[in-house]
Amino acid sequence: MRCRILLVITVLGLLICQTPAFSQKPDYSGTWKLNLQKSKLEADWTKGLTEGVFTITQNGDKFTLSRYFIINGKKQKLKIKMNADGKVRRKKILFKGRLEWMGNNLHAKIYRNGFSNVVDYKFGNNQNEFIADEVFIGRPQDYHNHWVFDRQ
Repeated sequence: MRCRILLVITVLGLLICQTPAFSQKPDYSGTWKLNLQKSKLEADWTKGLTEGVFTITQNGDKFTLSRYFIINGKKQKLKIKMNADGKVRRKKILFKGRLEWMGNNLHAKIYRNGFSNVVDYKFGNNQNEFIADEVFIGRPQDYHNHWVFDRQ
């Protein structure tokens, strides 16, 4: 009887110790180059897009997301810091934003009165392909962009 109890305690202990390893979230850190051939872009502003680089720095649930696009020969930059804890925070003075885990995917929402930009981030076919599925609602145009990036 004592052996059975010891065995059950040992098995439970092993399961509890392994749970954090199974619940770890993916690490999206890296530099990602836009793959225009695989991407499906609806937004009018992407018509002159020739190049894009997306850089993610991830430390636990803290993210720095920065990107630049070359559009009609001009470089456009954006950098934002977010915590993947689901809390709404003010971003870039004018906006509110939230980043949260949904399973192994990241779900980001930035909004204010009159518009909403929702992006779901995940790996593609493997960890060298990164997908950003974006739905924008607001002026001047509602759109759905399916961005595909390759790891550099």
